[in-house]
Amino acid sequence: MAPLLVGALCVAAQSAEAPKIQFEQTVYNFGKTSIVETVSGTFKFKNTGDAVLKLEAPKPSCGCTVASFKSDTLQPGETGELAFTVTLGTTRANMEKHIAVKSNDPKTPEVSLSILVDYTPLYELNPTTLAPSLAFGVSQTEQTATLTRTDGKPLKALKFAPSKAWITARVEPSAPADEASARIHIELQRDGSPRHFNESIQVYTVDQTNVPISTIYLYGEVLGEISANPESLYWSVTDPLPQATDRPEALVRRLVTITSADGKPFELKNPQSTIPGIQVELVQKEGGKSYDLIAKLDELPSQTVAGNLSFDTSVAAQSRMEVPVIVNISKQ
Repeated sequence: MAPLLVGALCVAAQSAEAPKIQFEQTVYNFGKTSIVETVSGTFKFKNTGDAVLKLEAPKPSCGCTVASFKSDTLQPGETGELAFTVTLGTTRANMEKHIAVKSNDPKTPEVSLSILVDYTPLYELNPTTLAPSLAFGVSQTEQTATLTRTDGKPLKALKFAPSKAWITARVEPSAPADEASARIHIELQRDGSPRHFNESIQVYTVDQTNVPISTIYLYGEVLGEISANPESLYWSVTDPLPQATDRPEALVRRLVTITSADGKPFELKNPQSTIPGIQVELVQKEGGKSYDLIAKLDELPSQTVAGNLSFDTSVAAQSRMEVPVIVNISKQ
């Protein structure tokens, strides 16, 4: 009996052995930080258990954070380190990032580490995003933004790199050379066919041309002689559709109004849909100065689908126009 008892005690002692991860701190607070592009630090921890601690690769909560272990295996009593770097970006932010650490610690299989930063960039742009629009018949439009050096020192001479040649930017000449802020004057010339555009202007100092100190984003539109309202259609439909005789008009019918910017008559023809089951019709109004594009959903797609309604026009610069469509199918 005694040998059996000793063996059982040995097995129990062995089964009780387990690794245990213990961090010195789980929150790293940088407080107020500025005039830097990144912050870095180290979380220290120890295997306070009595078995080997094995760590999985750390998983940051966003792509702006990079983290790695000095070693992913620790013997009992050994200490380890998790080094991290957070890229702060170019806008003021009260940031909170997280890193998930998983291990073979049976009692604490996952630890969440937090990184706190109250960040003010050296250069601050206001606004960061502009929405310029060039109406039909307008050859150019102007926008402004203000760039400020947050440490109060004089703003250095600037250089601009627009994403397209029809966009130009310059510092307004009235800005004093010793000021910490400057107004940026932006001009956009009409170029190409009517369209939506997504462009940018990168801002550099004359002595730092490899990395932009800020970026101005331009989300706008070049308007044509004719326009569609709304510019896109969205259907949300429950499958199955009611019988044709019971279908409410609002469920199966959508309307797009096509109008002329200068009030002159125009022609539309050949309406089509890339989504089967949608029938399209053009109805002329006001002697050809506007049209109704009527779309009717006769057959339900088997799943959510995206496509376009399209039609030909008599306007050379907009010979073919499209209206994006999404039919969202929800199952009962």
